[in-house]
This record gives sequence, structure tokens and C-alpha cells, in this order.
Amino acid sequence: MRTVNSETILKINNATYTYEGETLPVWEHLSCCFLKGRINAITGPSGCGKSSVLYLLNGLIPHMFVGKLEGEVLLDGENVTETLPRYRCERIGYVMQNPESQFCTFTVEEEIAFGMENLGMPVEGMKDRIEEVLEFVGMSGMEKVDLTRLSGGQKQKVAIASIIATKPEILLLDEPTANLDPESRKQVFDLIVRLAKEEGTTIILVEHNLHEIISQVDHVIAMVPGGNLVAEGSPSELEKSGWSCEEKIDLDFFAEDVSTDELVLSVKNLEFAYPVPGAKNKKTNPGRPVLRGIDFDIRKQEFVAIVGDNGVGKTTLIKNILGIEKRDAGSIEILGKAMDSYSKKDLFHTVGMVFQNPEDQFIKNSVYDELMFSLKRVKISDEEKEERINDMLARFSLEKEKEKSPFELSQGQKRRLSVADMLLTNQQILFLDEPTYGQDSENRHELMRDMQNLARNGITIIMITHDLGLVRQYATRVIEIEKGKVIKDLLTRDYFTGNSEKGGAL
Repeated sequence: MRTVNSETILKINNATYTYEGETLPVWEHLSCCFLKGRINAITGPSGCGKSSVLYLLNGLIPHMFVGKLEGEVLLDGENVTETLPRYRCERIGYVMQNPESQFCTFTVEEEIAFGMENLGMPVEGMKDRIEEVLEFVGMSGMEKVDLTRLSGGQKQKVAIASIIATKPEILLLDEPTANLDPESRKQVFDLIVRLAKEEGTTIILVEHNLHEIISQVDHVIAMVPGGNLVAEGSPSELEKSGWSCEEKIDLDFFAEDVSTDELVLSVKNLEFAYPVPGAKNKKTNPGRPVLRGIDFDIRKQEFVAIVGDNGVGKTTLIKNILGIEKRDAGSIEILGKAMDSYSKKDLFHTVGMVFQNPEDQFIKNSVYDELMFSLKRVKISDEEKEERINDMLARFSLEKEKEKSPFELSQGQKRRLSVADMLLTNQQILFLDEPTYGQDSENRHELMRDMQNLARNGITIIMITHDLGLVRQYATRVIEIEKGKVIKDLLTRDYFTGNSEKGGAL
């Protein structure tokens, strides 16, 4: 066990950084410190430069990202600004916002072993260490599972486990719980607390769910748009100055239901299992069932939230409805027609999908071109296309980013762009998979208000989310899935107040 103390282990001195192609710095004259063996949290709105601070600490800035840096980074008092990332990774571990961005192998145990192998750790102890970290993150026994078969939350847990396995002295975590259900978030936060309090690991955390761990946070760096530091100190010190991470929710308020009696989606006895890796015949060698007789109907203009723990089949359900995965049994009807009768073109003009990972849907080299591509085959004038794009850029605060590559945006900006992509073409049903991932409170609520307005204007919204606070405020109906089955289907008010009256279509 390492000794816990209040020494400064990392310090940023007067740092200003401007990404190549940008005229304004992501932050200017930034100075702050991080306490050794403590939980340090970086907070602030989306796009204010929180992730860029982590890039600076681990050396990606200025050695991997092109741009101009002034200032310095001190590690235990030594200037490491010119030290390359590969020489920092033995002491500083980093978990990215998008876990898939750091995967290098195929199975859970291979991924966790990869970092240990690169650091030359003894082979003899790797198996025990893999089992240990998987138990830490709640994934015991999943060593042989293919990474592609994991849910988004499970992928995040593996990413964290792969870094923890190397026992770094400092652990950088960029939105580590963004795709996790409440219980999994608690497990990760408990792990973070144990690493800091019991092992003396220095934690530097960027997190929008900060209120769930704030009682254990020792040091807060609060930033504002433009990358400036607005406050630094312990949570109690910051609260005295008026800062708070708490989000107030009106517990007596529930969203208005504007749905009609018209059915737009009907799912009956839906069953699906992923094939066993390497199996040639799924019928003779079926995999573990993921969906086990799913039944529900959804009406026009409903705002439905699909909830449940990680890995219960929420994203798989949507993939089956969209034909991305082929169901094993059951039926799906969209607007009164069998899903199988739609051509792919007609289906995707009827149903839109905003992916859990925004990068999965980007194909162009600028934000403007990405939006224009969505309108490529829409039969409207060039002037109207331009007007729609400018409206979306303004609505989602992306005007200044229009010439940027979508892949250079912050995670919050990527999410806003992915939603804007879908809103351009006015599909009648819109699926959103964790749409508020990487968003600060203001942007989350702005996005949800946009979804409410779409519902009022005739669009049906179906949202997968772990954010029950947003579900309570904005959804009008909740479908909860457990072990591949619908266990609750209730009006939002009934779901949160304990009334067992069934919601949904009659």
C-alpha cells in the first residue's frame, strides 16, 4: 500500500495550447495542480478543454496532436513537457472517452494482457492479475469473450481494467462511466475510491456524473467555455464560493404525453442470439440468447425510454428492429408494414438511428460536409439545404466547428453532430442510443428539449439511456429490459411512483 498524502504530484504551469488550424486556444494561461494519492476531478461544460488537459498530462499534447503549446507540465517537480507519451505510460495510465479507440486485440483477456506485455510484466502473474481486475470491474469469468460482443458499458469496463492491470501511479479517466448503468457506475466509482484511498493511486477524473462521487473527491478543477479556470480547491471550498455539481430535478413534474392512437412500431415475440464465434451453422450451434420473447407496441409521437443494466440486450433490440442483426424468431412491423418488406433505403428514410459511438456514422472530412451528405439525395433546393445545415449548426453550437473534421471534435460535440445528422432528414421514428453521452447538463437538457419538440411535431422518439434523471423529466413511457425480456412497460409517472398500471399501446 502506498502512502496517501497531500503533496502535488502533477502541475500545469501557464499553459496555452492552440490546435493546428484553429485561431483560438483551447485554454489560455492555464495553471492548476493535482494532489498525490487523491481523487482530482476536472469539471466544466462540453468543449471547454477538459479532455485536452488529460492529453497534456499524458503527452499526447504536444507530441501526437499538432498545434502550438506554451507553458510546462511538472511531474514530481520535474519538467516532462518534452517527454514522449511512451515514457510516461509506466507512471501515467489513460482511459479514453471511447473505449474502442484503445482496443488492440480481440478478447477480454488478450486486451487486459496487452498493456502488461508491453510494459514487460512477468508472464507468470498475468492470469491472476487478469482475474483480479475483472472481479474489480464486475466482469468475472468473461476472459474469453470477444470484445465485439460486449455492450458499450462492458467495453468501458474492459478499457479501465486493461489500464488498472498495469498498476499505474497516476490514472487519467475521461468520462469513464458515461455508458454505464447506475449499478455499474457505482461499481466503477467504488473502484476509483478504493484505488485512491487504499492503494494511493492518484486519480484525475473528467466526469459529468460528478455528483455521484463528489463526497469522495478531494480536489476540483472547474473550467468554463474558452478553457479558462474558474475555480480550484476542495468541493467544500468551491461550494462556499457558489459552485455546485448538483443538478436539481423537480420530482413532481412529468413530461406531457402528446402521443396519438396510431401504432408506428409493433414487436412480437422477438428472439435473438449471437452466433458462437467460429461456428458455421447457427441453428446447430446456437449462442447465448440475448433477446427472449420481446413484446411491445409504440404509438406515434411517444417519447419512450428503454432502460436496463449493461448487457441486457437494449442495443441488440434496436439492431434487430433496423435489420442490422437478423432475428431468430418473432415479427416486427413499422408503420403497419412488415420490417422485412422495406428496402434498406426506404427503411432508413423512415427510421433514423443515432449511434452509441458517434464516430461510427461519420464519413466526411468536415462538419459541414457531414451534414450536407445527409441531404445529398433529399429533393430540396440547394438554398434550403444550406438553410437547414446552418440551422443545425446554430442549434447545436457547432458554427465555429463547421470546417473541422468530425473526428477532431470533443466527445460532446461529436454527439451533437450525430444527432444533427439525423434531424436533418425528418425520419418518422428516431432511435437514440445513449444520446447524452459526453454532454454537460446544459447540453443534455437542450438535446432532450429538441427531442420533445420533435415528438410534438409528429416524430416518435425511442431512447436507450442510463440517465434516469432525464428519463423522469422527458420520457413519457419507460420500457425496462432484464435478461432479454421486458419486465416493466409503464407510463413514466407510474414507473417512478410505483404504480403498476401498464403503459403503451392498448
